[in-house]
Amino acid sequence: MATKLSLREAERETVLRVLHEGEERLQIAQDVAGLGIWDWNHLTGEISWSVQMYRLVGLDPDTTDANLSLVWQQLIHPEDRLWMEQEVRRFSRTLDPLTAEYRILREDGSVRWLLMRGQSLPDADGKPVRTVIVNLDITSSKDSEVRERFLLSLSDKIRDLDRPDEILMTVAEVLGHHLGVTRVGYGDVDNATMVLSTLVDWHTDEAPDVFGRHPLKPMGPSFCSDLKSGRTVVFDDALSDPRAEGHYAAYAALDCIASISVPLVKEGQLRAALYIHSETPRRWSQAEIDLCRDVAERTWAAVERAKSDARRRLLINELNHRVKNTLATVQSIAAQSFKVGEPKTARDVFEARLFALSKTHDVLTRENWERVDLRDIAEEAVAPYRRDQVERFAIEGPALHVPPRIALPLAMALHELSTNAVKYGALSVDSGRVIIHWDLVDGWDEKGLILHWEEQGGPLVKTPTRKGFGSRLIERSLSRELSGRVTLDYRPTGLFCAISLPLPAAQATLSPSVHFA
Repeated sequence: MATKLSLREAERETVLRVLHEGEERLQIAQDVAGLGIWDWNHLTGEISWSVQMYRLVGLDPDTTDANLSLVWQQLIHPEDRLWMEQEVRRFSRTLDPLTAEYRILREDGSVRWLLMRGQSLPDADGKPVRTVIVNLDITSSKDSEVRERFLLSLSDKIRDLDRPDEILMTVAEVLGHHLGVTRVGYGDVDNATMVLSTLVDWHTDEAPDVFGRHPLKPMGPSFCSDLKSGRTVVFDDALSDPRAEGHYAAYAALDCIASISVPLVKEGQLRAALYIHSETPRRWSQAEIDLCRDVAERTWAAVERAKSDARRRLLINELNHRVKNTLATVQSIAAQSFKVGEPKTARDVFEARLFALSKTHDVLTRENWERVDLRDIAEEAVAPYRRDQVERFAIEGPALHVPPRIALPLAMALHELSTNAVKYGALSVDSGRVIIHWDLVDGWDEKGLILHWEEQGGPLVKTPTRKGFGSRLIERSLSRELSGRVTLDYRPTGLFCAISLPLPAAQATLSPSVHFA
């Protein structure tokens, strides 16, 4: 009998050990899979939860109310509570399995998505007597699904927009409604001064406008440092966050108690930022933060694409306009040049004028057909007429860059003036010289350019009896095309030509106007 009892005790210990190992393996499997299990006894109404179930809902097993049915009902998101309670009651009436996805609100304010799978077990009469329910946290996959759906919808909305302001307003409005926030904005940031220039500011009707330039330093050194380093700055409650200590007034003034600020650092420089503000404290989920990062990058790409397309269209339009004008100029040059009786002379005149036109094109090409230095235009125009060790030209004037539509007519005018000076004026004798001077003056809606060409030391000048092609070219291109004024004064001491042009957006310092005697 003692032997049998000993054998039975050994068998019992073996069974207990196997059961214990099985429970450990089950617990490990639950932990790895993130499964929360609860067992519901319909006869007693008793519900028990696994340790992992408590972890899923963010509760402590030692302090949680014993009425787990009531605890679970209180955890369910208000929008899902009614229909989920109705679904769970079915377990006591049917043996059909149940699968449902629902949300819970944890004590820390975070929302989690759970996938529930349940199956009731029958008694001898086939009636439900016990239900085993498995819950799996599917928040990450749900968040990914929502994010991808939102980003796809946003891409569809901005795909056909070609203006940066339209893109930015669409992004801000859609993101603001999606997150349910007070404000969404986007702006360029000066990396050196840390000043944000708002490009779009969507907000709710109650919130004030904050469009304009905003220094970021009042938000605190931690805020600025993180943005410069490319780190997203997140505040759940700025007024209680130690990172904003000493700067609480700045956050309160902007009603950004909770916020997400996404920096856009390109080539090591902070170039722009997307910001999301909430006027009340809010616990941002990782999914919301990741979504804002994705939206910021896509917005940057869309805006840069729109800017690039706009520059390309502008370049094509400018090129088309320049080609038409150049062809018209060439046609006019050819028509006037070949009026000369001697074919060789006509060919030489024509080639010289084409050469002057091509040299100006070279200057513009070096500057990518943007603004070109007026001094470079003048130097190229008079270069063929310079002599070694003899300074025949004095070129003076403030630094000034002009667009192609002004550069080409000015270059042609200087060429014609130079050609005329070589044939009949100051450059036809060794003692002659030319002074080219320009200045910026007021007189138009914006600044204007006055350029003077003055010949000295040449032969006696007489007023011509008729206008040559050079004079007509100067007047046509500068007066008609550029709304300028051209004055040709045939002084006995030398030709004096005054050219006046309006210069919108001229970038030069205003200096005193110079007058020639």
